[in-house]
Amino acid sequence: MNNLPINLREKIDNLYIAAFKALEKKDFKIAKQQAEQAWDYLPEPKFDWDVTLSFVSATCEMYRELSLFESSHKIVDELIASGHLDEYDDGPLFLKGTIYFEQGKKDEAKQWFDKANKISKGRCFAGEPKKYKAFFDEYAK
Repeated sequence: MNNLPINLREKIDNLYIAAFKALEKKDFKIAKQQAEQAWDYLPEPKFDWDVTLSFVSATCEMYRELSLFESSHKIVDELIASGHLDEYDDGPLFLKGTIYFEQGKKDEAKQWFDKANKISKGRCFAGEPKKYKAFFDEYAK
């Protein structure tokens, strides 16, 4: 895993911060543009950096919030297929579950939440919106 140069990391971080601020203001066009620009600044191979997980999460969360589900799935799927995840990396699996949840695809969401939950022993739900855990608990019955 390579360390992204600090100046580039800060540049990308600032773009994500601006993107999420734009999202809060419901300026969806600017939010999308800022997130895409941030992702584009991450050099290839995109999944070989020390900050990959956080940048994938930020991009996929932005796309999820903008209902750009296929774009969000594409990036997280590429990460999962990249071979750069460790067996304890539950975050991308949980993220995939949230994307399906927000799409209304409950069966698929449950499957991905279940995978993340098994890896993390339930910790994947900590600090996340309560709706995901409530859904998982209800669906598991």
